[in-house]
Amino acid sequence: MTVLQEIENKALGLSLLERGQLIHDLIVNIDGKTETSGDFEKEIQKRIKKIKSGKAIRISAVEVFSKVEARCR
Repeated sequence: MTVLQEIENKALGLSLLERGQLIHDLIVNIDGKTETSGDFEKEIQKRIKKIKSGKAIRISAVEVFSKVEARCR
């Protein structure tokens, strides 16, 4: 068994939440840089402020997915 297969087998044994966190961490660090996670955090905080202030335009998930499906056709 290769190291990659061993890691994959162990990862599949994690809970859904743990796998999600692992995926997030791997994607954030894919280029070897960790400072990008700070950029994501800044953007998240900016968007939260916009929502709380009422300046953000909210769109329902149904509408978002309908638009995505329409673009894929």
